[in-house]
Amino acid sequence: MQQINRACSACLLSAFLLTGCQPSLEEKVQNPQKGDVYVVQFQPQGTTTARYFFYELYRVTPDSVYLHPARTDAATADAAAPDMFAQDKSLPYTRAETRELLQEQPGDVLHSRLIEVRR
Repeated sequence: MQQINRACSACLLSAFLLTGCQPSLEEKVQNPQKGDVYVVQFQPQGTTTARYFFYELYRVTPDSVYLHPARTDAATADAAAPDMFAQDKSLPYTRAETRELLQEQPGDVLHSRLIEVRR
């Protein structure tokens, strides 16, 4: 019985450490990595339905990140497809601008905000 309790304790500790070590959304934005996928939720004008747009981070510099936008938006946040990103388009963002993506900006009629960074 004592071995089972130790095993359960070890499993719980491992699970806590694994989830506790996952970087938060803010930490991922502050420490971008090539290959990150930014998931932005927005609401098209005249609807109450959320839509999602994706950006692939392909270059990081000390003061900027460079993103390839998805070719189209999606109905779900977990959409993924081969050749999803427009490699011929580049969107530069300063680090300050990427932090602004975390919250809806005043006057944004689409109510856009970054909800996930996939790594």
